[in-house]
Amino acid sequence: MDAVSAANLADDVAEVLTTSDAARWEIQHVAPDVVLATMSPKDQPSEKFRSRWTWVVYPGEAPSLKFHDIATGRLDLTSAWPLFPGSRPSSFDTCVNWSREGFALHAEWRTDPNYRWTSDGNVLLKVLRILQEKLDTEYQGRSQ
Repeated sequence: MDAVSAANLADDVAEVLTTSDAARWEIQHVAPDVVLATMSPKDQPSEKFRSRWTWVVYPGEAPSLKFHDIATGRLDLTSAWPLFPGSRPSSFDTCVNWSREGFALHAEWRTDPNYRWTSDGNVLLKVLRILQEKLDTEYQGRSQ
């Protein structure tokens, strides 16, 4: 990640921390290109998931989305993954138009106006809100 992207992400992390949404989240900016966010489905607040967002270019490209095992920090445990449409724990990726992995699976999304990545506004807040909405409305349990 270049210095401009790192500065843009740092600015957006600071802004996210001032939002009312952040009261539900634990946000950690652990490296210039990496943000960790711990979230829970609204109906199951004791069920916690730590998402790891990694950018190459911020905000110009979609981030990589992975889930950490909270206890160990490992990225290779399917049990760290929430189940919702587009979540693919057995592949350790998401097939959604707000993750780098989704765009790698569907190159056609890059030019489709219904799916292409848009980098306007606070992109970190945008992807965190999308994930929270998935957890709140489409959560199907924890992967095994």
